[in-house]
Amino acid sequence: FCLLTTTTVVLAYINWRGLALVGKMSVLICVVAMSPFVILVVVGSFKVDPSRWWILPDADVDNTLAAMDDDIAGGLLPNFSPAGVLWRPFLNNLFWNLNSFDSAGCLVAELDNTASFVRSMMMGVLLVVLGYFFPLLIAIGSLDSEQADWNDGYLAVITTEVVGPWLGAWTVFAAGISNIGLFQAELSTDAFQLMGMADRGYLPEIFSRRSKHGTPTYGLFLGTVVIVAMGVSDIDRLIEMLNFNYGIALLLEYAAFFKLRVSRPSLERPYRIPLSTLGCALFFFPTIVSTVFVMSLATYATYNFSLVACIIGYLLYAARRRNKQGRFFDSMGNNRNNDFVRVADELSFQDEGTETVEETEGVTNEN
Repeated sequence: FCLLTTTTVVLAYINWRGLALVGKMSVLICVVAMSPFVILVVVGSFKVDPSRWWILPDADVDNTLAAMDDDIAGGLLPNFSPAGVLWRPFLNNLFWNLNSFDSAGCLVAELDNTASFVRSMMMGVLLVVLGYFFPLLIAIGSLDSEQADWNDGYLAVITTEVVGPWLGAWTVFAAGISNIGLFQAELSTDAFQLMGMADRGYLPEIFSRRSKHGTPTYGLFLGTVVIVAMGVSDIDRLIEMLNFNYGIALLLEYAAFFKLRVSRPSLERPYRIPLSTLGCALFFFPTIVSTVFVMSLATYATYNFSLVACIIGYLLYAARRRNKQGRFFDSMGNNRNNDFVRVADELSFQDEGTETVEETEGVTNEN
C-alpha cells in the first residue's frame, strides 16, 4: 500500500507540472511499450501456423475458470460461456482495453486547432486496433497453447518462447511502463473533466482553479485520493464497474449525438460524420447493442454501485438546474473558456425560446 501510494503521488505531481510534460512522457512510453510487440510480429511471423487460428475453444470451461481464479459470481448471466468462451471476462477486458477514446475530448479546450486533434484521434484508433490485432494474431499462430493458458502475463511467456527470454523480460517491463502512461492519461482527462463540470456550474468552483502550470490542481488531488483508496480493490471488479459506468456514459453520448443531429443540424461542428441520420443509426447500432450486452453481463454488486453513481450524478444535475443563478456551483465568471460555456448554454434553451430568438433575428434582418 505504501509503494502504491508513493508511486501515485509521484505520478500525480508529474501530471500537475503540465500537459506538455505528460505528452512528451507518453510518447516515450508508447515507443518503449510497443517495441517488443513489433519485434514479436516481425520475428514470429516466420513461425506462424495458420491452422492454429481456426482452433475452436474447448466447450468445457472448468479448467479456464480454475486458471482465472475468478471469484466474481452472480448477475443476470453468471459464467455465460456459449461456444466455450467466457464472455464476461473476455468482453470486459476487450471493452476496457479499447475504450475511453472520448476522454480525449476533455482536453480539446486546451488546443488552438481542432483539425490536428481529429487527425490524431483517427490515427490513434487505427494504431490501437493494429497494436492488438497483429501481436495476438502472431501469438496465437506461432505457439501451441491451451485456452486455460491465457491468463495474466501469458504474452510474456509467448515472447519468451517465440523470440527469447530477453524479449519476455522486455515485455514485462513494457507492460509495467505502459501502465504509467495509462495512469497519466486517465488522471489528466479526469481532472480536466472535473474542471469542465465546474466551469459549467455542476461542481463547486474550487475544481475550476488552475495551478501555475495550467493544470486543475484540485481535480488532480481528488483523482489521486480516489486512486489510492481504490488501489487495494480487486482488479476484475474494478474493470467491470468501470465498464458498466462507461457503458452508461456511452449510451448518453450516443443519445446526445442523435438529439443534436436532429434538433441542431446547422450547428457549427469541428467534424461531421459524412452520413445521414439513418446512416448514423445503422452505423452505431452494432456498437449500442454490444455495449448493452457487456452491461448485461455485470454482477449485482456492479448494478448497485452504478445505481448509486447515477443517483449522485442526477442530484448534481438537479442541484444545478434548481440553482439557475448558479450561486453555489457557479464558476462561469472565472472560466477562461467562456465561448464554450456560451455555446453549451445556448444548446440548453427550450425549442420555444430558440424559435423566439430566430423570429427576432428574422425581423431584425428584414428591418
